[in-house]
Amino acid sequence: MMKRALSITYFLIGFSYTFLLYNKIAFGFALLLGLVPLFLLKKKNLNFKFKFKFENKNVDLFFFITIIFFLISSYFSIKPERSILVVLYFIVFIIISLNLFFLLIKDDESYKKILNCFIISTLINIVIIFFYDVYQSGILTGDFHQGAEIRRYKGVLNIISILIILLFFFKKSKFFFIPVLFLLPSLYLSNSNAPILGFLVGILLIIIFRISQKFYVNKAKILGITIFLSIFAVFFAKQLPQEFDINSVKKQNFTIPISILDAHRQFIWGFSLSKFIQKPFLGYGPDTSNFIEDGQKVIGSEHTGTMKFIPSHPHNFFIELLLETGLLGTFSFIIFIILLNYRIFIKANYLDKNFLIFFNGYYWGASLVNFSYWQAWWQGSYFLILCLIASKIIRISESNSKVNS
Repeated sequence: MMKRALSITYFLIGFSYTFLLYNKIAFGFALLLGLVPLFLLKKKNLNFKFKFKFENKNVDLFFFITIIFFLISSYFSIKPERSILVVLYFIVFIIISLNLFFLLIKDDESYKKILNCFIISTLINIVIIFFYDVYQSGILTGDFHQGAEIRRYKGVLNIISILIILLFFFKKSKFFFIPVLFLLPSLYLSNSNAPILGFLVGILLIIIFRISQKFYVNKAKILGITIFLSIFAVFFAKQLPQEFDINSVKKQNFTIPISILDAHRQFIWGFSLSKFIQKPFLGYGPDTSNFIEDGQKVIGSEHTGTMKFIPSHPHNFFIELLLETGLLGTFSFIIFIILLNYRIFIKANYLDKNFLIFFNGYYWGASLVNFSYWQAWWQGSYFLILCLIASKIIRISESNSKVNS
C-alpha cells in the first residue's frame, strides 16, 4: 500500500510539467498532491524531519533579511493583502524546495524515481508541443503563413526549453539530441523570443566563466566588474524614455532603435524606473505594478497602439523587483540567490558547474523580457529545478568524499 502511494507521489512530482501543459492550476495541484504525502510518508519511513533553514549561516541570514524587507515592503504596499500573499508563496516555495532537496540527497529511491518521471515527462511534453504547433501552423495542409504565432504553449516553452537542455545534465545520452530537434521548430512556430535570450545569456555566462578560469580573479576585479555593470545599467536606463506626458510621448526620439528593443517595452521600462525613483528603498509592494498611479494609462505613441504604460507588470524581473520591493528588497534577494548558488557551485565538478551557470543564465536572462517574477509557476519552477540540480551535485560530491575517505 505504501509503495503504491509513494509511486503516485513520484509520478505527480515528476510529471508536474505535463500537468502544466493543461494549465497552471493543474501544475500546482500536482506538486501539492505529490509533495505533501511524500514528506508525510518519508517522515514515518526515514524519520525525515521538516527543516526551515539552510545549512549555511550566510544563506540563512540573507534569506531572513530578504523576507524581512519583502514583508516591510508589503506592510507599506499600495495593495498590502496582495503583497503579503505573494511573499507567503515565495517563502513556501523555498521551504518546500529546500526540504525536497534534503530528502533527495538522503533517499535513493525518491531521487531516482522522481528523476526518471521528470525525464520521461520532459520528453512527452516537447513531443506534444511540437506536434500541436506543427498542426496549428498549417504546414500539414499547405496553409502555413510565415510570422504566424502559435500561442497555446508559448509561455510554457520558457520552462520546457531549459528542462530539455538539463536532460543532458541529469543523464548522459545522445538520445536527448532528438528532443532538441523538436524544440527548435517549436520555438520558431510559437515566436518564443524569451528562451532565445535565455540561451544567449546562459552561453555568455559560461564563456565568461571559462575565460575567468584562465586568470586569477580577486575581490578587486570582482568589484571592478560590479562597478562597470552598474555604470552600464545606469547608462542604459538613461537611454529609455524619460518623459511620459502625451506631447513628450508623441515626440519621443528613441535612442535605442525599436528594431532592437520594441517601443512598448522601452516605455514600460522607462515609466517603471521613473516610478521606482519616487520610492527607491522599499518600492510599492510586491506584485503591485498593475495598480501604480498612471500605470494603466494608454501610452499614446504611434508605435504602441492602445498599449498601457504597465500592462500588469514591467516584463523585466529586475525592474519589477526594484519597482515593487525597492533597493533593499531587490539587492538582499540577489545576494541570497548568489550565496545559495555559490554553496552548490563549490560542491560541483567542472562540467556540472557549467550546467548550474547555464541554468541561472537562462532563467534570469529569459526573465528580463517575459513573466512577472511573482507568477507562482514561474517562481516556483526556479527553486524546484535548482533543488533537482543541487540534489545531483551534492549526491556526487558526498559519494566522492566517501570513496576518498
